[in-house]
Order: sequence, then C-alpha cells, then structure tokens
Amino acid sequence: MTEYITTKDTAKLVRAALKNAFPGVKFSVRMSTGTAAAWMNVSYSDGPTELEVRRITGHYEGRHFNGMTDGYDDAGTVLVAGDGEDMPREVRYCCDGVNSHRDYTAAGYRAAQHLISTDSEHKDLVLFTPEGNPIDNATGTAPSSVDSKG
Repeated sequence: MTEYITTKDTAKLVRAALKNAFPGVKFSVRMSTGTAAAWMNVSYSDGPTELEVRRITGHYEGRHFNGMTDGYDDAGTVLVAGDGEDMPREVRYCCDGVNSHRDYTAAGYRAAQHLISTDSEHKDLVLFTPEGNPIDNATGTAPSSVDSKG
C-alpha cells in the first residue's frame, strides 16, 4: 500500500537530508502557500552549489514541472528503507517541486576572490569588494580613495 507524504512532512525530510549532506550550512526550507501550496523554497548562503542541493531535493518531488508541455510529469513512488529489519515502504511525495536560492555573503566573496587571485591563470582579473570597490591586487585591499575622474 502506498503511503502519501504531505508537503509539510516532506519539508521536514528535506531539512534533515540537507543537514546530513552539508553539515554546517544553514538552510531555510519553507512551503509555499496559496496556489503553489505543494511547492517548497530552499534558501541558503554560500555553501554547496545549487546543482548539489538539487541532487538532494529532487528525490523528494512527487511531480516535476515540464516546461515543454506546461504541465507536470508524475515522478511515481519510491521505496524508503525501514529501520532495522522493517520492510521498505512504498512512498509518494506530495511535493510538486522545490525551488532553491543561494545567497553569497561578504566572506563568501572574499573566499572566492582569494581562490581566483591565487590561480596563476587569472592574475590579470580585477577583483572587487562586495560593495563594488576595486581591490588592489598587489596589497589585497580596496584603495582608500576612488578616482572620480574616470
């Protein structure tokens, strides 16, 4: 017999799976309301790529939106392993989709720029602070005054 997992309960499973897959990264998992009530939104800062997050969250979608048909394709049921010697359960997730959004903190920008600036192939790149000020590649700091003439 198929067990149906509500979007609310699926959100709990998604939170646990993301926490397990990416320890130390704080994820916000929220259900949509209204017309898109069977959708979830996952947001986080820095951390894994959206593709890495999608590899986790995609397992919890009961249907997938198909832009070619402007409709949904059924994902079917999945077998979920039981505890100990329990038999696996046949589960259908009621979540229609998961959107993810990744923000970048100032520390994330600095870490990425450090990786780029230490790469010998990218020494000619001009780096900027999160506020948009250029960083002097020689000193690694933003100039004290920005030339407004140019």
